[in-house]
Amino acid sequence: MSAKTLALCHLEDLLGYRFRDPELLELALTHASVQENHNERLEFLGDAVLDLVVSDFLFRDYPEIREGKLTEWKSLLVARATLSRIGERLGLDRWIRSGGNLRERQTLPRSLFGNTLEALLGAVYLDCSSEEVLPTCKRLVTGWLRHDLASLPENFARAHAKQTLQNWAQVKQGTVPRYLLVDFYEHPETQAFQMTAEVGNRTFSAAWGASKKEAERRAAWEAILILRSEGIIEEENDE
Repeated sequence: MSAKTLALCHLEDLLGYRFRDPELLELALTHASVQENHNERLEFLGDAVLDLVVSDFLFRDYPEIREGKLTEWKSLLVARATLSRIGERLGLDRWIRSGGNLRERQTLPRSLFGNTLEALLGAVYLDCSSEEVLPTCKRLVTGWLRHDLASLPENFARAHAKQTLQNWAQVKQGTVPRYLLVDFYEHPETQAFQMTAEVGNRTFSAAWGASKKEAERRAAWEAILILRSEGIIEEENDE
């Protein structure tokens, strides 16, 4: 068995699926920058499969949740940031084939991880028999998303913390939150921002993030947790 075949077998172990057609796997890993057969069509297919599988899971596992909330939860689960984080966790950069300027970069853009993950799902869809395809795709997707699914309501609340805090501030305080930079850290390979949320004359606990946007969202979540503990903001009822 060649080193290339062994490497692909290792990826299959991480994915939890053994391909009948290895060429589909190689195609799913080939970025358009290679300028030959590439994975964009598989990515298109995988995006549709992902939508179906996640929608089916939410519909069956949360019968008490209304349609609007299910749609919001699905948007969080299939978001590019979520998929890129999963692809990064799987270490897909070790297998992605890229060309041109991308090939010369030390690190690939995070968006490529999510795109490749969708292409891999599209490849699995084509590789499976008609009897196996939906159960297999559901098993893979729910496995990849297991941490996100385990704390879905809280993850959604965190992701929309700024909107929640702003709605409360406008309705109850007649103002909007301000986000203030408290501290900043920079290193040749990374940077971090510490932000705090201020509503009226009250300043809440600060939070760190890899970008100002992320730090603001985390600062808003800190404010919401404090307001919840004081009984000022109630946890959202999802039913």
